[in-house]
Amino acid sequence: MNEEIRKGRQTPTVSRVLPYEDSKGAEAVELYNKTGRTAQEWQERMIEDIMAVTPEGLWVHMKAGWSIPRRNGKSEILIMRCLWDIINGRRTLYTAHRESTAAMAWEKTVKFLAKIGYKEDEDFKSYKSAGRRSIEWLKDGTEAVVNFRTRTSTGGLGEGYDTLIIDEAQEYTGDQESALKYVVTDSKNPQTLMCGTPPTAVSSGDVFLKYRKRTLTGGEDDAAWMEWSVPNLTDAHDPDLWYETNPSLGTILTERTIRSELGDDQVDDNIQRLGLWLKYNQRSAISREECLRAHPQEPGIHLCL
Repeated sequence: MNEEIRKGRQTPTVSRVLPYEDSKGAEAVELYNKTGRTAQEWQERMIEDIMAVTPEGLWVHMKAGWSIPRRNGKSEILIMRCLWDIINGRRTLYTAHRESTAAMAWEKTVKFLAKIGYKEDEDFKSYKSAGRRSIEWLKDGTEAVVNFRTRTSTGGLGEGYDTLIIDEAQEYTGDQESALKYVVTDSKNPQTLMCGTPPTAVSSGDVFLKYRKRTLTGGEDDAAWMEWSVPNLTDAHDPDLWYETNPSLGTILTERTIRSELGDDQVDDNIQRLGLWLKYNQRSAISREECLRAHPQEPGIHLCL
């Protein structure tokens, strides 16, 4: 008799999604599945929420962010979106903290377009230069394009897009946001997507953390947030918590892999594998007591450990 394989939790532990009746998410999943890969249940649910539309065809969420522990496939949702965007005539800017991340996203998107059946130099053209990569759509005379690059404090100024993607969002800084947030201003149907993990002691960004707090407290309009996490510092060696916070455990992740990566740094293991959001800056001198004094009325978000 075959035993059912245990899988990680398929719904977020924390989320705020606005109500909707229709979505373009199924279209993005269908495209992705034509590449020979199969979207996981949690990925289908998330892309459905992210690509929810109003009766007028506008995005329900003008901004959407999500945080999932490492190696679960959270950025694969961004690839699904790039495929859908370019085929549907949108201009997209995909940004990452590391050049290798942006390069990998470009390579995947080019490869997947070919697997779907589109031909390079006939249906689309890909370009690569120092620090920049792009895919230009050639069919139907549309101006669809996806540009892939690393973020800087000036990159994006003067450019116009419909979709802005912030991968490795835990490294997204205020200076970078100032340069990028206006690139979708002129779009008739703009959307900004932020994807990452909780910040660690060496993370340089604070935009992701602030967006999460505003969205979960209702301070960010037309916005969505989804995460897999533990609310407080806990035992990172507990397998039940692995399944609670890693939706791809049992599919692309294994217990053995997780067990082998855990070390002696309980805080880091909680952040990286259990999705813990620290409520103060590890690099600062802010203590737990100071944090509690500053945020005494917000226990629902567990602002202080």
